[in-house]
Amino acid sequence: MNVSSTSDIEITLWHTWALTVTHEACEYTEQKFNAEKTGGDPVIPSPKLDTDLVMACDRLVDWLIKAYKNPIQTQIDIARYSKLISPKDTGHNEEREEKLLERCPPGHEGTKLVEIPATILDASGAIIAWYLPDALTDATQNQLDPEVSASLKGSSSEKILKAIARPAAIATAALRVMHPEQYWAGL
Repeated sequence: MNVSSTSDIEITLWHTWALTVTHEACEYTEQKFNAEKTGGDPVIPSPKLDTDLVMACDRLVDWLIKAYKNPIQTQIDIARYSKLISPKDTGHNEEREEKLLERCPPGHEGTKLVEIPATILDASGAIIAWYLPDALTDATQNQLDPEVSASLKGSSSEKILKAIARPAAIATAALRVMHPEQYWAGL
C-alpha cells in the first residue's frame, strides 16, 4: 500500500481540528463582545483554545468594542445606493459614477481622517463599515505568510494547517461579530 507522509486521514483530522478551534474562537469572541457591550459577566475561554489564540481574540474584542463605541454617522443611504449599483459597476466608468453620485451623494462635508477604531454608520444608523487598525496581534500578523497557502498536500501540510488556523479563526471570529448573517450563511 502506497501511503504518502501525510495521508488523507491526517489531513481530515487537521481540518476537523481547525474547524473546531475556529468555532470555539468565534463563540468566545462573540460572547465576550456581547458581554463587554452590555456590561455582562466575564466570559471564560474554552480550554480548546491556546493562549496565543485567546490573546488574539481578546485583542480583537477590545478593538471591536472601541470601534462600536466610536460610531461615525454619515448621510449615505446605503439601502438606496445598493439598489442602484450592479456587479458591472467597477468604478472605472466615469459617466456612470457621476450619475451614481448625483442620485446618492456621499453626504459629508469634506474629508474626515479616522485614526482610531470606529464604525461607519449610514443614514439609518446601520453599520456599513468597521475600521480596526492594529486589531491583529503581532503573532497573528506574522502568521499571514503567502507561502503558507501554497499547498496542503505533502510533508508540510501539518505545518501549513497549523500556521493558517489562527489567522483564519481570528478573521472568522471578526466576521461573526461584525456580520453574523454572513457568518452563518457560510457554514
